Amino acid sequence: MIRSTKLVTALGALAIVVGACGGGASPSAAPATEAPSTAPEASAPSEELAYQGEITMWNTMRDFELVEVQKLIDAWTAEHPGITVKMDPVPFDGADVKYDQAAIGKTAPDIFRADIGWTPTFADAGYLLDLTGKIDNINDFLVTPLATNSWNGKLYGVPQVTDALGLQCNGELLKEAGLSAPPTTWAELVEKGKAVTDLAAQKYGFYMRGDSYWAQPFIWGWGGTLFEVDNQGLVTVTVDSPESEKGFNYLKDSILGTVAPASWDFASDYDNMNAGFKAGTTMCILQGPWQVADLLTGDAFMANPDNLVIAPVPDGETGLTGSPVGGHNYVVYALVADDAAKEAAVLSLLNHLSTAESQVALAGSVGLLPTRTSAYEADTVKSDPKIAAWGAVLAKATNRSGVPGASNIYKPFTDNYQLFLKGEKTAAQALADMATAWETTVFQDRLAQ
Repeated sequence: MIRSTKLVTALGALAIVVGACGGGASPSAAPATEAPSTAPEASAPSEELAYQGEITMWNTMRDFELVEVQKLIDAWTAEHPGITVKMDPVPFDGADVKYDQAAIGKTAPDIFRADIGWTPTFADAGYLLDLTGKIDNINDFLVTPLATNSWNGKLYGVPQVTDALGLQCNGELLKEAGLSAPPTTWAELVEKGKAVTDLAAQKYGFYMRGDSYWAQPFIWGWGGTLFEVDNQGLVTVTVDSPESEKGFNYLKDSILGTVAPASWDFASDYDNMNAGFKAGTTMCILQGPWQVADLLTGDAFMANPDNLVIAPVPDGETGLTGSPVGGHNYVVYALVADDAAKEAAVLSLLNHLSTAESQVALAGSVGLLPTRTSAYEADTVKSDPKIAAWGAVLAKATNRSGVPGASNIYKPFTDNYQLFLKGEKTAAQALADMATAWETTVFQDRLAQ
């Protein structure tokens, strides 16, 4: 099959996100799936709720984040005696499979925190409640995160948080490497990072996770793409292009073993990446805003938080860049609609968790990026330079397609990518096998002819 290298995004309108975050302009892209533009504004829910009983919720956040969400829930339940909310922590890895099985068995929780890549898949399967017209101040949400909740012109979730991978650097080590600001190209990172690298002593100019999510900048930055989606939702897999191959080979030949370890334990690399950075032995890492609060507890940043510098992912050889836009949505189980009183209570809680005030609270306590425009007008958010820095990251990030099933690309992606990193497959072989796996197990019913 001849594969095009054109990328068609499904989230679109990233410039609006950037404007809210204080960043610059972004490339325009026609969204394949758009949030409903004619949905009526929902009115504020009544303080009187007829439902008495329990609301269940699965949350994929980490322990310290769950504590902050529980505070928001406690404030809501205090105003609604007779209703309890049971929030269960669910590990992110495998949460989509667990939810799929629970929905099939009609035991899914009333509210679930879903990755943006899962939402259209669950909506297409009929698992989710149509929220069109039921969410307060819908036009206040940033367009890109909101669009991840749309499928076939209806709204199936509420954007809780948005994010993207960025380059996070130790300011003191940047200076030691002769840099006054984070590197803007991978070539610059390699050249300057050598000054602070001692591979034998486990001191690195760069460290990254050996996972497919972290690999995507080395495809997009060299002009490659993952797959193309037409206006009918049909897919053409494009990952095994010469551009992708060149990016993978640059990573292995020029970065690994030069300013980063040549090999490492994939099972523990996420924790090792963070630990080395926090200890001050790594100049730069690829990491998201969800980790900032933890990174600031490290010895390298505790005394001086400004030593943590956030910047966009560096450009590749073609002058292109890109990091995957991520985030999470709150979705509601479709069977909640079987009890009108319970549905009203669930929607009241959902709207409470989604207010600008709630998002501002989470931004301040755990550094999460809000999805409401008005949240960025809060003094505590506007005065946070790190949130402003993430706006610049989002400006250069690459949107992920909202076609159902697209989140399933990552298992074969990671498997083949790691075989490449270990030297068991060439870049061309790994990418070709990746493409074949996507065509035969992920998009087999959606392939363009």
